[in-house]
Amino acid sequence: MGLAASKDTLTPEEKAAEDAKHAQVAVMKQSLMKKVQDHEDRLHAMEGKGDPHLAVFKQEMLQVVDEHLQEHAQMEAEQEQLANYKKELLEKVDEHMDELHRAEDKAADVAKFKEEMMQKVDAHVQAVSVAK
Repeated sequence: MGLAASKDTLTPEEKAAEDAKHAQVAVMKQSLMKKVQDHEDRLHAMEGKGDPHLAVFKQEMLQVVDEHLQEHAQMEAEQEQLANYKKELLEKVDEHMDELHRAEDKAADVAKFKEEMMQKVDAHVQAVSVAK
Protein backbone atom coordinates (compact mmCIF):
# COMPACT_ATOMS: atom_id res chain seq x y z
CA MET A 1 0.00 0.00 0.00
CA GLY A 2 1.03 3.64 0.21
CA LEU A 3 2.42 3.19 3.69
CA ALA A 4 5.69 1.57 2.65
CA ALA A 5 7.48 4.92 2.33
CA SER A 6 5.95 6.43 5.43
CA LYS A 7 6.88 3.43 7.59
CA ASP A 8 10.54 4.51 7.26
CA THR A 9 9.88 7.55 9.45
CA LEU A 10 8.17 5.60 12.24
CA THR A 11 9.89 4.61 15.45
CA PRO A 12 9.97 0.90 16.33
CA GLU A 13 7.19 1.49 18.86
CA GLU A 14 5.04 3.25 16.26
CA LYS A 15 5.70 0.47 13.75
CA ALA A 16 4.74 -2.17 16.33
CA ALA A 17 1.54 -0.27 17.19
CA GLU A 18 0.68 0.09 13.51
CA ASP A 19 1.36 -3.60 12.87
CA ALA A 20 -0.82 -4.49 15.86
CA LYS A 21 -3.65 -2.34 14.47
CA HIS A 22 -3.31 -4.00 11.08
CA ALA A 23 -3.37 -7.44 12.69
CA GLN A 24 -6.44 -6.51 14.73
CA VAL A 25 -8.23 -5.23 11.63
CA ALA A 26 -7.25 -8.36 9.71
CA VAL A 27 -8.63 -10.57 12.49
CA MET A 28 -11.87 -8.56 12.64
CA LYS A 29 -12.18 -8.71 8.86
CA GLN A 30 -11.56 -12.45 8.82
CA SER A 31 -14.11 -12.98 11.59
CA LEU A 32 -16.73 -10.92 9.81
CA MET A 33 -16.07 -12.62 6.49
CA LYS A 34 -16.45 -16.03 8.19
CA LYS A 35 -19.77 -14.93 9.71
CA VAL A 36 -20.96 -13.75 6.32
CA GLN A 37 -19.87 -17.03 4.74
CA ASP A 38 -21.59 -19.05 7.49
CA HIS A 39 -24.79 -17.12 7.03
CA GLU A 40 -24.48 -17.36 3.27
CA ASP A 41 -24.11 -21.13 3.58
CA ARG A 42 -27.21 -21.28 5.75
CA LEU A 43 -29.04 -19.07 3.27
CA HIS A 44 -28.15 -21.40 0.41
CA ALA A 45 -29.30 -24.36 2.47
CA MET A 46 -32.62 -22.60 3.03
CA GLU A 47 -33.02 -21.47 -0.59
CA GLY A 48 -36.45 -22.05 -1.81
CA LYS A 49 -37.86 -21.53 1.64
CA GLY A 50 -37.62 -17.81 0.97
CA ASP A 51 -36.58 -16.54 4.41
CA PRO A 52 -36.33 -12.76 3.91
CA HIS A 53 -34.71 -12.34 7.33
CA LEU A 54 -31.57 -14.12 6.17
CA ALA A 55 -31.33 -11.97 3.06
CA VAL A 56 -31.64 -8.85 5.20
CA PHE A 57 -29.08 -10.19 7.67
CA LYS A 58 -26.66 -11.01 4.84
CA GLN A 59 -27.03 -7.49 3.49
CA GLU A 60 -26.44 -6.00 6.94
CA MET A 61 -23.34 -8.15 7.48
CA LEU A 62 -21.93 -7.15 4.11
CA GLN A 63 -22.57 -3.52 5.00
CA VAL A 64 -20.72 -3.97 8.32
CA VAL A 65 -17.76 -5.52 6.49
CA ASP A 66 -17.74 -2.63 4.02
CA GLU A 67 -17.83 -0.10 6.87
CA HIS A 68 -14.91 -1.81 8.60
CA LEU A 69 -12.92 -1.84 5.37
CA GLN A 70 -13.63 1.86 4.86
CA GLU A 71 -12.58 2.63 8.44
CA HIS A 72 -9.39 0.66 7.91
CA ALA A 73 -8.63 2.52 4.68
CA GLN A 74 -9.29 5.82 6.45
CA MET A 75 -6.98 4.83 9.32
CA GLU A 76 -4.24 3.98 6.83
CA ALA A 77 -4.70 7.31 5.05
CA GLU A 78 -4.55 9.19 8.37
CA GLN A 79 -1.45 7.23 9.37
CA GLU A 80 0.20 8.16 6.10
CA GLN A 81 -0.74 11.82 6.57
CA LEU A 82 0.71 11.78 10.07
CA ALA A 83 3.90 10.14 8.84
CA ASN A 84 4.23 12.77 6.10
CA TYR A 85 3.59 15.55 8.61
CA LYS A 86 6.21 14.09 10.94
CA LYS A 87 8.68 13.91 8.06
CA GLU A 88 8.03 17.57 7.17
CA LEU A 89 8.50 18.61 10.79
CA LEU A 90 11.77 16.71 11.03
CA GLU A 91 12.99 18.39 7.85
CA LYS A 92 12.11 21.81 9.30
CA VAL A 93 13.92 20.94 12.54
CA ASP A 94 16.99 19.96 10.50
CA GLU A 95 16.83 23.27 8.62
CA HIS A 96 16.57 25.23 11.87
CA MET A 97 19.45 23.27 13.37
CA ASP A 98 21.57 24.13 10.32
CA GLU A 99 20.67 27.80 10.75
CA LEU A 100 21.53 27.59 14.44
CA HIS A 101 24.92 26.07 13.69
CA ARG A 102 25.65 28.78 11.12
CA ALA A 103 24.67 31.44 13.66
CA GLU A 104 26.90 29.83 16.30
CA ASP A 105 29.82 29.76 13.82
CA LYS A 106 29.20 33.41 12.98
CA ALA A 107 29.08 34.32 16.69
CA ALA A 108 32.40 32.51 17.23
CA ASP A 109 33.93 34.44 14.30
CA VAL A 110 32.65 37.74 15.74
CA ALA A 111 34.04 36.88 19.18
CA LYS A 112 37.43 36.02 17.65
CA PHE A 113 37.44 39.26 15.65
CA LYS A 114 36.53 41.22 18.78
CA GLU A 115 39.36 39.58 20.72
CA GLU A 116 41.85 40.40 17.93
CA MET A 117 40.69 44.02 17.84
CA MET A 118 40.96 44.31 21.65
CA GLN A 119 44.52 42.98 21.47
CA LYS A 120 45.38 45.53 18.78
CA VAL A 121 43.81 48.32 20.84
CA ASP A 122 45.73 47.21 23.94
CA ALA A 123 48.98 47.09 21.91
CA HIS A 124 48.25 50.54 20.49
CA VAL A 125 47.47 51.96 23.96
CA GLN A 126 50.71 50.50 25.31
CA ALA A 127 52.68 51.91 22.36
CA VAL A 128 51.14 55.34 22.90
CA SER A 129 51.85 55.28 26.65
CA VAL A 130 55.48 54.21 26.05
CA ALA A 131 55.86 56.97 23.47
CA LYS A 132 54.77 59.62 25.97
